[in-house]
Amino acid sequence: MKKEKRMRKKIVGFMVAGVLVLGLGFISTPASAELSLGLVGGYYSPNFGEINDDLDEVNDFFGTDLELKAGMMYGLALGYDFPPHFGLRLEYNIFESKTSDTVLPGVDLDFELTVTPVILSLLYGFSPFYVGAGVGSFLTKLKWGYLFDSTALTMPDSDSPTGLVLLAGYGFGGEPIFLNIEARYVVGTKAKLEDAGTEVDLSGVQLSLLVGLKI
Repeated sequence: MKKEKRMRKKIVGFMVAGVLVLGLGFISTPASAELSLGLVGGYYSPNFGEINDDLDEVNDFFGTDLELKAGMMYGLALGYDFPPHFGLRLEYNIFESKTSDTVLPGVDLDFELTVTPVILSLLYGFSPFYVGAGVGSFLTKLKWGYLFDSTALTMPDSDSPTGLVLLAGYGFGGEPIFLNIEARYVVGTKAKLEDAGTEVDLSGVQLSLLVGLKI
């Protein structure tokens, strides 16, 4: 419980800091600055690392096909542009990966990984292209356990590492609607799941589409 409370405080603190940064920018910048609200959708391919290596050992023993895989992510973004070149963006995303297989007759082994990063990024634009870098808190939760017919025995674990994100994008459209295509790379971010005795390498490529309104 103490571990979960520390992680929640860390994430809430990070979000509050991001909102304060955006708020101070709104107060202290000229009227030409723009606030934007957007939706994020895309594809995330973490390296996974040790956790999939551990699943390979389980597969060798039980003859199963357990593997966590890349997939879709989605979220919300709050941005503030400082013309002509700079911008700030606070982003909250969700990514899930699940795998399950039968290890014994009537017994399934299930793994569910959920990653919810909160990222604050600084952007630099040379229209229509832009580049940027961000720092974020990557809340990572793993639920795993056995399913006996209709009865589940699950064991949760979690961690919230801090990670760096590098990005480059291309913007379409103008005002008030914007559409951005973006490629990102999460650098050197690993979640240590001590209770599960494993580690998740969150480093990897993200391909994102952002659509929203400039206010």
